[in-house]
Amino acid sequence: NASNPASGSATKDTAIQEAKEIASSLRRTKTMMQQELNRMNNVHESIDHDGKILQKTKDEHLGLKGGIQGAKGSFMRLKLKEKEDEIVFWASVMFFYLVVLYVLWTRIRIPFLMW
Repeated sequence: NASNPASGSATKDTAIQEAKEIASSLRRTKTMMQQELNRMNNVHESIDHDGKILQKTKDEHLGLKGGIQGAKGSFMRLKLKEKEDEIVFWASVMFFYLVVLYVLWTRIRIPFLMW
């Protein structure tokens, strides 16, 4: 092969061409890896942003939970007060009718109300 200079030149040219193709392939790989790295960085930022939004939502939810517990307690007290008012109302109605019967018995002397 050393005696044939054309053959050595062709081998050298082929080696140079292969080296250029390998360098070009490595540049493309480097570009693709850089793009992938940028994409992963964007994904990481999106995940961080979404995590902050979820944390904020969780904090708001916990704040509302306390408010709901307070409202539930107020509602229970209101229902209890409503029952109490209903008892007072019916006791007042009974008292009214007893007073009316007493007045009728003492003033008019209804015969069926004698005791």
